[in-house]
Amino acid sequence: MTATILKNAIAATESLAPDGHYWLTISVPHGWDDVKKLTNKVLEFNGKTYLFRSWHSDKNEAYFMEGKDFARVAK
Repeated sequence: MTATILKNAIAATESLAPDGHYWLTISVPHGWDDVKKLTNKVLEFNGKTYLFRSWHSDKNEAYFMEGKDFARVAK
């Protein structure tokens, strides 16, 4: 058997906050150098879209909140 690396895929963990909002947590081992590449990105996970909200420098984690406040670029 073989595995294929997916282009533009990133490991993420989804969680549900007490207020009902979904969040994604992403490991950023190189701290801000990794985070700054993601801040203007819209992530899609299980059919939901997520926007960057914050990061925790001590844990090296970036947080994305489910959201729909973005525009798609027409091709």
